[in-house]
Amino acid sequence: MKPVVIALASDDRYFSGLYCAVASALTHLNPARRVDVKVLDGGLSQSSRDTLSRLTDRIGGDVRLEFVTADASVFGSATLGPGQSHMTYCRILLPHLVNVPRLVYLDCDTLVFRDLSGLFDLELSPRNVVAAVRDSETLSLAEDSLVLAKAMNLPAEGAYFNCGVMLMNLDELRRQDFFESAIDFLNCWSGKYRFWDQSAINFLLHRQIDDLPECWNWPSWRFDAQQNNDLGCVLHYTTLAPWLGGRAGPAQVLFERFAAEVELPVSRSSPFQGLWRNAVAPLRALAFPLAALCYRLLGKNDKSAAYQKVGRYWRDYICNAPSRRRLYRQRNDEIGRMKFDVRASLVS
Repeated sequence: MKPVVIALASDDRYFSGLYCAVASALTHLNPARRVDVKVLDGGLSQSSRDTLSRLTDRIGGDVRLEFVTADASVFGSATLGPGQSHMTYCRILLPHLVNVPRLVYLDCDTLVFRDLSGLFDLELSPRNVVAAVRDSETLSLAEDSLVLAKAMNLPAEGAYFNCGVMLMNLDELRRQDFFESAIDFLNCWSGKYRFWDQSAINFLLHRQIDDLPECWNWPSWRFDAQQNNDLGCVLHYTTLAPWLGGRAGPAQVLFERFAAEVELPVSRSSPFQGLWRNAVAPLRALAFPLAALCYRLLGKNDKSAAYQKVGRYWRDYICNAPSRRRLYRQRNDEIGRMKFDVRASLVS
């Protein structure tokens, strides 16, 4: 069997996420498979590289770890991403920097609770070059950029995918000169797209993306909304990075519990974020329906429907607050008792 190739990109600010993502992925991978972990290094310290190397050695199995220098300066004219940097664009570099036929890409804000070899071995549909899960919040190309959809003659309501977990056919992406096309797209349309390299992937590869089941990219807010702690997914922290404060809830507690299991210290989430969220909830429950009404009067029914959906979310958030707090306490207690089969020793 071919080795499973997994790629991530990180700098030191995201090292805690990188460490936990790699630990969880290796823990749940079929032990009979060889695995190559490629880390696009956008500024990791030597201490961080050594710590990750010790992790892969201690987890065991046939694991090869490689750090690949990623220079994000080629995206200098693109819209700045999270942390006021261009680090988020580094997955665009994968066809250019990693010489393998295909790989599974993971964002650093993921925890893996299923065997990635099942995704790596997936046969893509003819002419498709990527497989991903549809985005749970941005539902169409127009919700990213209607201007770009019109300029590129793409359907405004075309499916939109979250690129935090992807199977990528690098051979075909190289044949299509995707790296060069993405650089041109990002630099030429700077300020017109909302989601950085994810925008480039969705607009340039529209109709070339296979639709994956949601279990391969399950957003943390949906995990919080569950009635139980069932996993079996790749959990993606799509709102706030849990090691940078996060948002109070079962998904945050789960990350902290897993990080403790691999003996990586993570600060508890700030209680002030929960207080602020609760304080502004009534304002949002009023403001979004009013915005929806204004858009409907202007004839913008799509935007009206989107704002109505968000308004209903905040109305339900307020109405369900007592039962949600009780459920969170129960689920958090269960998570606190979870054990993970991680064979990593003390991080030093």
